[in-house]
Amino acid sequence: MIKITVGISKEHIAVKCVGHANYNICGEDIVCSAISTLLQTLCYSLEELTPNKINTSLEKGEGYIGIYHPTCKAITLVKGFMIGCREISNRYPDYVQLEIKE
Repeated sequence: MIKITVGISKEHIAVKCVGHANYNICGEDIVCSAISTLLQTLCYSLEELTPNKINTSLEKGEGYIGIYHPTCKAITLVKGFMIGCREISNRYPDYVQLEIKE
């Protein structure tokens, strides 16, 4: 199961994704692929579209994005990521768990 935790406030945002969906074999797992794509897109969008300094770690099976003093644009991008993850979690609840801490 992929466990996604998002902590979001005006002072700090932390996004953590841990685990594998195990929906299908490696290389053919559409659930892992979807979450990975959302996380990588969030990371690159934050880097290219905001002035925020971000801390990232994108490893196989574990990803982290941290933002201190996020701009409004950064918060909007993270909320878009959360919407995408929520919809995947709703469709594949046995494979993705989303926890939001506001």
